[in-house]
Amino acid sequence: MRKGGSFLLEPVVVPVFTREMFTDEQREIEQTVKQFAKEKILSNNEMLSELNKDLTLEMMREAGALGLTAIDIPEQYGGLALDKTTSALVVEALTTGQCASFAVTFSVHVCIGTLPIVFFGSEAQKEKYLPKLATAEWLGAYALTEPEAGSDALNIKTSAYLAEDGKAYVLNGTKQYVSNGGWADIFITFAKIDEKDFTAFILDRDSEGLSTGPEEKKMGIKGSSTTNLVLENVRVPKENLLGKPGEGHHIALNILNIGRFKLGAADLGGCKACVTLATQYALDRIQFGQPIAFFESVRKKLADMLVQTYTLDSVIYRTVGLMDKRIASLDIQVPDFNMQIMNALEEYAIEASLAKIMGSETLFHVSDHGIQIYGGYGFSEDYPMARVFRDNRIDRIFEGTNEINRMVAYGYYLKKALMEELPLRDAERSWKREAPTKAHPLQWEIHVLDVARRITLKCLYEAISLYGQNLRDEQIIGEDIADLILGYYGASSTLNRILQQGDRTLKDRAFIALARLAVVGYLEEVWRIAFRLKPVLFSSKYGQNLMTDLEKNLQKLHPPFDPVKEVHILTDDLFHYRHYRF
Repeated sequence: MRKGGSFLLEPVVVPVFTREMFTDEQREIEQTVKQFAKEKILSNNEMLSELNKDLTLEMMREAGALGLTAIDIPEQYGGLALDKTTSALVVEALTTGQCASFAVTFSVHVCIGTLPIVFFGSEAQKEKYLPKLATAEWLGAYALTEPEAGSDALNIKTSAYLAEDGKAYVLNGTKQYVSNGGWADIFITFAKIDEKDFTAFILDRDSEGLSTGPEEKKMGIKGSSTTNLVLENVRVPKENLLGKPGEGHHIALNILNIGRFKLGAADLGGCKACVTLATQYALDRIQFGQPIAFFESVRKKLADMLVQTYTLDSVIYRTVGLMDKRIASLDIQVPDFNMQIMNALEEYAIEASLAKIMGSETLFHVSDHGIQIYGGYGFSEDYPMARVFRDNRIDRIFEGTNEINRMVAYGYYLKKALMEELPLRDAERSWKREAPTKAHPLQWEIHVLDVARRITLKCLYEAISLYGQNLRDEQIIGEDIADLILGYYGASSTLNRILQQGDRTLKDRAFIALARLAVVGYLEEVWRIAFRLKPVLFSSKYGQNLMTDLEKNLQKLHPPFDPVKEVHILTDDLFHYRHYRF
């Protein structure tokens, strides 16, 4: 079984899960969700994008009637108990309705508003809450952030103490930016018992002393509910304590791993819509006697949008494929099965964080290109790109900021290296590798990604050697290394996805162009980041001995083909289909 983060130590070409491997059942579910999104969400897009509680809850219950809100809930509580791949594709397909506000309401409910009870709830809690959450009769919310505790979640001030009668805990405090806050029926909430034990609780909306503030006036996702949650001597029955006292951080952090890959999946759906909309607009918009699509600067933007979207697609399903494979190896009969699932998901915390970073930042770049292609119309709220751009901005803050998620990525590598869970020391010693001799349409891409992988691995190892555990505090260096890791994970996922499809893709020049442009885009990042890291990681007496090898490996990254030609090949294919076809 592959360990989390091991992709950096493996050969470039390895088996990966991709969307081409969906089962017939998964494809049927995907089509059902897309039909619902088109008929119910897209047709009500304008109303759902403004604060409309009644319509949003109606749509949620219709989604519940189709089973879409029950994907992750066990069957005995009215759920479907489907895999993480299906969970991701449902969120992705739902975004074809082009309404980020509804997607946020849905995602918060099915993920962080429900899963803490699925994985950590008692039998009584599951029987009470999950059936109604499964149908969206009750809406869930998650209240962790406070005015003085955002990314530093463990520094919350909300207090809890055992009441004199011993039957309940009394909670006091204020939670901030609670998604679904104004509409939720239950709140997964965190407080410190006796000012020390960070603990999770399930709060009912009708609890005395519980109130919500006015709706936040937000930059985007204006159709979703976001409020404060105020707790004034709220009595919470002891049976509503979630998990064990003092173990709330396990709930908070592990549930976020699921939220992260799901957020990336939602962003993927938005990216595909942007590619299609921008392509069709560029082909129909005539300037200087021809469609603007055929101007070189527009071609380049459309190619970037398509390549980044395909790469994100490859990363999302590679990640959930790893999770599903590990979960499938577990024994469902063991008493701590749900905790084993949590451990399996935590194993791929690196990959989940990378999926979240890539999803949120890819949609930002793709929508930004889309606005530029639309020109002045892109800045108008009457056209789709402006709303996508505004709505997406929160995604780099949701589920842990991207800065925190980069720290998760290099922090877990540091932890795994120090605990010898990943043999970084052995791997970094053999960073010279000859090019493959077997003829292959993507031979150079395979070889050069292996070179880039070893450069990335070497930089990571040198940073750990130089800073040790203090690497956690060297965030400038850490973020650069995280970006090297992120870029390799994306480019290798793309390349492997194309290779696994065999002749269907290797004889299709558009796929070859996709692979080449994805790899070249990563190599540009390697050059840029290595230029900045060299004086830091390779300037000591020890490091200087490696400078020559580093320079030699960087010289291997020059492409033997014309990237401009590949842009033309890829965009000609895009213009033929007029939509994202991959």
